[in-house]
Amino acid sequence: MNNGDDLIIDEEGAPTAPTDGAMKNLAVNAGAWKLLSTPSELLLALRDRGDGLMTDLSALHPRSAVLAGDLSEMQPSDLLNFLHQGKRTGVLLARSGGSERGIALIEGNVAWACSTAPGERLGEMLVKAGLVERRVIDDALDEQHRRRDRPDAAQARLGKLLEERGVLPPEGMARALRQQVVEIFLGLLLLKHGTFLFLRGCDPEKLPARLGLDTEALLLDGLRRLDEMELLRGKLPSLSVRIKATGKAPPPKDDGVHFTAEARQLLAFLDGKRLLGQAAAEAAMPDFDATKAACRLLEGAWAVLLPDRK
Repeated sequence: MNNGDDLIIDEEGAPTAPTDGAMKNLAVNAGAWKLLSTPSELLLALRDRGDGLMTDLSALHPRSAVLAGDLSEMQPSDLLNFLHQGKRTGVLLARSGGSERGIALIEGNVAWACSTAPGERLGEMLVKAGLVERRVIDDALDEQHRRRDRPDAAQARLGKLLEERGVLPPEGMARALRQQVVEIFLGLLLLKHGTFLFLRGCDPEKLPARLGLDTEALLLDGLRRLDEMELLRGKLPSLSVRIKATGKAPPPKDDGVHFTAEARQLLAFLDGKRLLGQAAAEAAMPDFDATKAACRLLEGAWAVLLPDRK
C-alpha cells in the first residue's frame, strides 16, 4: 500500500479508503454508483440516478466505456465530430443539470436518441406539431405507467402505444421520431457544462428505431443554432434568471415573429418566482425555444426581467 492510495480493493472485492483524504473525497460522492466495464488499469463508475437513461441505453447492449469527461472542457460539438469522424458505434450519455440525453451512433451517424428533458419528449413533439391532442398523449402515458412493472414493459414505449391505438399512421410517427432525435441532438450541442460517457458497441436490432441521420449535417444545422443562441444570450445570459409577466394582454393571434406560439406557451409560466429554466421545463419547452420566446416577450413588454436576488 502506498501513502497516496485513495482506494484499495481486496481479493474478495471489498473496497477500503486508506487515508483521511480519500475518506473525505468519497464522502463527498456518497450514494449509489454503477461500475462500468473498462480496461484493467482503469476504474470508472457512474452515479446511479435510478430513473435515468442508463436502463434504456443498456438495453442496446453496449460494451466497455471508452470515453468519459467534462463537457465544459470538451464541447459537445467537438465530441460528436470526433465520434463521427472515427465512425464510432456505441451510445453516448450526457448529463447536465437535472437532464440526461442519450444518443446511439452506428458508424458515426445518429441512429436514435432519448432524453429526460421535458421539451424533448416524443409526446411534446407530437402535441407541438399538432399531430396528436394532449389528452390522447396523457391517456397513453397513463397506460405506459400502468405497464411499467409488467413483463412486456420494454414494449410499452409511447410511440408503440400510439401506433397500437391507431392514433398516427407509421409515416407520421416516423416524422415525429426523426424530429425528436434532431431536437435532442441540437439540445445536446447547446450544453456548456455537464458530464459525458461513451460506451462502445450497440446492437442495431435492439434500437427502438434506426434513423441513420448524417451527424455532419446535424452538426452544421446545430452550429447555426449555436450562433443564434449566442446572439440571444447577449440579451438573456442564461436560464438562471427570473422573468415576470407584466400583465400586458397578448395579441389574439400569433404572428410568428413578434409574438409566437412558443411565447404564448411560455408566458403562462412566468410568475417571477420560477427560474426561466424551471418555467421552460414546466412548459415542456427546449432551452433554445424558451430562450428565444423569452427574448420576444421582453422585447414586446409582455414580460420583464427581475433583478438578481443576490
